[in-house]
Amino acid sequence: MDNSEHKTKYLLTQSFKEIVKKYPFEKITIKMITDRSGVIRPTFYNYFKDKNEVFEWILEEELFNTLHNLILNNMENEAIKMIFQYFGNNRNLYSKLFTINGQNSFEEVFEQDIHNFFIKILEKYDFKINKKLLLLSRENISKYYCMGMVYIIKTWMLDEKYRIIPSEDMYEGYIFLLTHSLLDIFEK
Repeated sequence: MDNSEHKTKYLLTQSFKEIVKKYPFEKITIKMITDRSGVIRPTFYNYFKDKNEVFEWILEEELFNTLHNLILNNMENEAIKMIFQYFGNNRNLYSKLFTINGQNSFEEVFEQDIHNFFIKILEKYDFKINKKLLLLSRENISKYYCMGMVYIIKTWMLDEKYRIIPSEDMYEGYIFLLTHSLLDIFEK
């Protein structure tokens, strides 16, 4: 992608981000995005097929490209911490995107990206457990941790009583849950 194409895509995504903060997702039109970014409507379709693809690209560009590099450099904990920092820094955008329902919702896209993130981590390591436990495949383990992380981040973004929690505390809470069993957390 040359510099002018990158600039146009950047303008479209910045326009999308600002509009999402002000309007319900279902009310946002491609025309609104292009008018705000100063490009003509057909230009949008040179970069994205629909408005859902815009948030997919934002996630990949702003978060997951960096996460993949951290994983390659054996910095998995830093990658998990970065997820919480990113959502904490972009709370106004993602509190709106998590309200999208239906097929290709933000939550669905994010869940798939987080699942792939955990798969990339798990593929780096050999199993320490009995391989006869078929339920504990990389796929299932990734899905388990993915669902927990997505639930925690979504709750953090949407529930007013949790929104005040800083990203560092969310990260520490998540790591605590990852590293302790249910029986370690509660006393009889």
